[in-house]
Amino acid sequence: MKLFKKRAEKIDMKTFFNDIAVKIEQAVKTDMEQIRKEIGEEKIYAVALVTDSDCITLFLALNTYEFMRKKDAKYLEMMHDYLSEEDIKNIKEGTSSLTKWTPDEWGYSDGKNSQLAEISKLLYDKEEANSKEYEKHNALFFEAVTSAFKNLIAAKTFGDNSDEITYFISMSDDERTYEIEDFSAKLLNSESVCQAFLNRKPDEGSYTFK
Repeated sequence: MKLFKKRAEKIDMKTFFNDIAVKIEQAVKTDMEQIRKEIGEEKIYAVALVTDSDCITLFLALNTYEFMRKKDAKYLEMMHDYLSEEDIKNIKEGTSSLTKWTPDEWGYSDGKNSQLAEISKLLYDKEEANSKEYEKHNALFFEAVTSAFKNLIAAKTFGDNSDEITYFISMSDDERTYEIEDFSAKLLNSESVCQAFLNRKPDEGSYTFK
């Protein structure tokens, strides 16, 4: 009986996450309609789907070159006395950034009342129903997010310059973050775009570095 129960639970989780993948894709397309209005003519350079260490929340984060430069200028003013002259020069010239790869510092997101927020509620309820079973199938969560992300990229959901944008999945405040970001970037980007991301440095604003 235990074997049948385990099989049933696995099938249930597989079905759940297959459905979640479809819902994520639909939610992001809907949420992007509002986000595009906020971005206007600014140029997107990075898009991330961000979760937490328990994989029960999911939000969309995007950043543009224009917002990155504004945010860097703000931080530069606050941290001016703690940076080297070379760092200050590079940030001012735009060849270096303090916020480039940190989704929490980016300018655009789906917001609290978004369609993706509804997905988070579904994930939370599923985890609450059986936390041990949910944790055992975290791989299915990442498969669902990756599958939806790939379809969204193929559909040019994030703009006509989608081939120039860097895509990755991130996890807030977790020792696995760096690994998850790198692995997902390899799955979602062209080789050239991916390699540039893999070569990112701590001073480019990534909280994933130790």
